[in-house]
Formats: sequence, structure tokens, C-alpha cells
Amino acid sequence: MEFTAKKNNNATCDLSIQFTAEEVRTAYSKAYKNASEKVKIPGFRPGKAPLGMVEKVLGDSVMDDAANIMLNQAMADLFDKLEHKPIRLPQFQMETFDKNTGAKAKATYDTKPEVTLPKLKKIKIQPKEIKISDADIQKELEGIQKNMARNSLKEEGEPVESADLLEINYKFKETGKEYPEQGQIGKFQMGAPQNPPGFETNLLGMKLNETKEFSFTYPDSYPQSPESAGKTIVYTVTVTAIYKVTYPEINDEFASEVDGSANLQELKEKTKKQLVEIFGNALTKRATDDAYNEIIKESKFIIPASLIYEETETVFQNFMREFGLPVSSLADYAKRLNKEEKEVRESFSKAAEKRIQTYILKQKIAEDHKIQISDEEVEAGYEKEASAQGIPAETLKKEVQKQKAETYYRDKFLFDKIDEFVYAEVEKKSPKTISTEEAEKILSGKEE
Repeated sequence: MEFTAKKNNNATCDLSIQFTAEEVRTAYSKAYKNASEKVKIPGFRPGKAPLGMVEKVLGDSVMDDAANIMLNQAMADLFDKLEHKPIRLPQFQMETFDKNTGAKAKATYDTKPEVTLPKLKKIKIQPKEIKISDADIQKELEGIQKNMARNSLKEEGEPVESADLLEINYKFKETGKEYPEQGQIGKFQMGAPQNPPGFETNLLGMKLNETKEFSFTYPDSYPQSPESAGKTIVYTVTVTAIYKVTYPEINDEFASEVDGSANLQELKEKTKKQLVEIFGNALTKRATDDAYNEIIKESKFIIPASLIYEETETVFQNFMREFGLPVSSLADYAKRLNKEEKEVRESFSKAAEKRIQTYILKQKIAEDHKIQISDEEVEAGYEKEASAQGIPAETLKKEVQKQKAETYYRDKFLFDKIDEFVYAEVEKKSPKTISTEEAEKILSGKEE
């Protein structure tokens, strides 16, 4: 067997293999041997007929099997010799296949993606530093205060007030339509910020077991329930329980009940430290992502089209699972959106290409800078991950072993180390101090 391999400039390689007549005959013999287990020849049990007789009966009908046997063996023999390795088994075309003259096959296969990196120290980003105000701390404490609310059942005859918690049975319908046969049961917190403006005025003053029907027109813009925006809905509500909600006063006693703090000032200091850490970690992660975006812009990638196509399908299926959409194919999804499949595929393809670019970027950085992860660092990674999940490290490791996810977590910890290296290497301008409101916009992607 002889071969030639020519690397192309699009992450593919042209491979040509020449086989001798003896290699073709050997492949035929193996194909006949495999077929002898199944072929029925009068006078012989399956697998017991002489190969010569099997050959006469089957003739060239096993040619495809013989060619596959020969090509599979060839790739097993050639793999270590190929300078540019295929990322999947090549699809060959047989140009000739003859027992007397030999065979010739050719294929163009995809190779590993390639990337040429810029100097990391030339990449510039501007980190953000969080400034925690007294109002931020107060807001956090009020959130804790709400979680510590105490509910006391009101007596019969006491009316609904602006901060009460209600248990209700209710039905609703769009104006001009019929009520559904079945009603619903739920809880309604008066004064909650997500309540539609003006809705709860219809409930104020109601009493236990009272039923009231009223119409309510939703605002033209109502993000909490876009399907209700601008519509007039008729509600029938029965109040089945009314609770007076009281909150503990935010003082030293409150601080002690929350986490054993000696006084309110100590709890405020702890709260500020936690907020700085939470926002700081998130903003560092965002700055690292910014660094990767800049590195991608300055890098040169060669990625096989087939790899982007496969990753596009993966991104699409993950999207469908995340949002619980009952769509099996991208074509069906495009039809559902009343758009061309090509247009919809391109949107998922961009995300897929970005994922591949980021992945091979990190691999290349690790390779160039000899970044590896030790067993001790893996253990430290488990400790950190378990702490974030609020469980013992041993519990996490047992679950990882059960799910056979050791490789996933080892790669995760390695990539975390690469991220830290990249953030340390790139040039960072003087940090910009921002408020929590600005930070939330940046982290939610709503930054202008």
C-alpha cells in the first residue's frame, strides 16, 4: 500500500491510496469468510462450507464489503503516519478495485480546526469595579427581611389591605368569551412589584369568602405576561384566606437572627463583602469574555464547514430543550417562525462558530503556554465547586463518578485555569468604577 496526502488551506486534506492486487485479494478472502457465516450452501451448515465454494457462489457480490474491509484496515495502519489527522473516518471513492491489478481510492477529509493567535499582551480590555452603596446594602437587607416575613391569619370580617397575602379561587376570561369550566387556586401578594399597575385596587376591602367580578385592562406593554398586554380580562375572584404580613425590624436583633452577627453594623459589613465578591466575580468573568472576544477578532481561524454544521445542530437542539419547544428539526422551527430555513440556520450557525472558536482558542493557548492541571488542582476545583453548590466535596465527587463526568469536570477546571491566565496576560486599562445598577445592565446584556 502506498499513499499521498495533500493539505488544503480550508482545514481539509486530499488523501490518495494505492493498493496492490495481493491486498485486494486478501480483502476479498476476509469478505468471503465473513459472508460464509450467513450464506446458505446446499449440503453445508452455515459457516462450514469451503471458502472456495463460497467464493464461487458469491463471486463479486462481496466487493463492497471487501473494499470497506480494506479501507478500514488501511486507515488503522495509516493514522499514525498522517501528519494531518482526520477528525472522522474519511468517505472514500474507489477509482479502481481489481483482484489482478490492485485498487486505488481517494478521499478529502476534514482535519482539526486551526487558529493563529495574536500576542495576548497586545489585547486591551477595561475591567469594571463595583461600588456598593448604603442603598445597595439596605436593599439586600430588605430582601432578607421579606424572606423572614411572618403571616398571621386575619379574622372573618377584616378587609383586605395593601400589604396582605391572599389565598384565592379565581376564573378569568377575555371580554366577550366564556369562562373555562375549571377555576384556579393561587396566592396573591398585595403590593408585589410584579403586579399589574392598578390591578390590586379591585381586591382592596374584600373580605373572607367574598366573591367579586371585575374587568381589568392590561397596559399595552407588560413584559411579565406579553400575551395579556393591551387586553381587557374579566376576573371572578373569591377570597378564601387573608394573612396580615409583618416583617421583623432591621436592627441588632434582626442581625443576630440572620446569621448570628453581633450587631447590625457587622451584618452590613458582611453583606457588603458578599456583594463585592458576587459582583466582582461576575464582572471579572465578563471582562474575561471581553478579552476572548478581542482575541477572536485578532485571530485567524480555519474551521471545517462540516464541524460548524454539526455544532449548529447541537446549539439548536440545546435551545429547543432549554425552552421546552416541541420542534424536532431546524426546518420545522423555521416554518413555525414563518422564515426561510437558511436565515434561521445562519443565526444558530453564528453561535456555533463562536463556540468552536472559543474552544479551540483555549486549547491553543493551553498548548502554547503549556498550561496543564494537576490532580491537586482538580481536588481544589471540586472543593470550590462543592462550596458554590453548598454541598460537601465528597458528595459532589460521588455524583460525578456516578454520572461518569470526571472528564467534563477536569476539562472545566482546566478551562477555568486558562481563563485566569488570559485575564492576567491581557493589558487592562484603569478599572472603571460602576454602580450595581450599571453592573446589572452589563451582566444582563442590556448595556447600551
